[in-house]
Amino acid sequence: MHQLIEEALRFAAVRHDGQFRKGTNIPYVTHPVAVSMLLVEDRQPIPVVAAGLLHDLLEDTLTTAEEIEQKFGREVARLVQAVSEPGKHHSWEERKRMTIQKVHTLQYDEVALLAADKLHNLRSIRLDIEREGKQVWGRFKRPLRDQSWYYHELLHALQPFSQTTSLIDEFEIELNLLFYGVEEDRDEKLNKLFDVIGHGFHEDDWLQESSTLCQTAYELNESMREGYRHGSEAERLELETLKDQLQDSGLRQDLSIPVLQAINELSYRAALRSEDVITLLK
Repeated sequence: MHQLIEEALRFAAVRHDGQFRKGTNIPYVTHPVAVSMLLVEDRQPIPVVAAGLLHDLLEDTLTTAEEIEQKFGREVARLVQAVSEPGKHHSWEERKRMTIQKVHTLQYDEVALLAADKLHNLRSIRLDIEREGKQVWGRFKRPLRDQSWYYHELLHALQPFSQTTSLIDEFEIELNLLFYGVEEDRDEKLNKLFDVIGHGFHEDDWLQESSTLCQTAYELNESMREGYRHGSEAERLELETLKDQLQDSGLRQDLSIPVLQAINELSYRAALRSEDVITLLK
């Protein structure tokens, strides 16, 4: 093992001591170790692998960027800072949007580090759900719908870099497995979700699907049943905007408020653009 990686491993183990993965008794340090292993498999340089071990220190410990630079050098410090979210004084939504918006400014090695981090998070969630069921979503600050939005939007942001690291393709596969139960061709599952909008949720049709996809279908149906009886003026305007966007993209159907609500909900969860919705509706 390279000395820089050995030192980073020891440092991360000490600084993350006493921390655990959300809702488990698994030591938190297993996450940065897994991230570093993904980076090794992707044949990333030594400083990137070391940064994989240290990538959560600024967010989750009292470690400073200056301390990381002093101990591990400017390059490692740059990498860790690049993938660290802004301070916790921002809301969850603000922090996630900032991360998504920042992706296009990252260097290739920073993109690989970010992709490895999020890839392992997705994989961990999927494996936990397979063992423990849908209650796993309760560990997080935001529910399934918002987690789905975040990872789908992040995939959109990462895709322009797909030729620079194999980790982005792996990230997409893991996203598909978690949210759709398939490695690829998620359009088939999206079509099935759109069928719920047209014909409602029938449990027997979903028994063979992954628990996350089944939960999404059920929640989508519930959002349509609710309609906009309790919707705010801002939410009504959002639906009107969606309706205009769909018509501008070529939709000629006159959609009811509950159907628009369900389309809006699914578009949010799966980060669908207007043209994607039109294709799936057809």
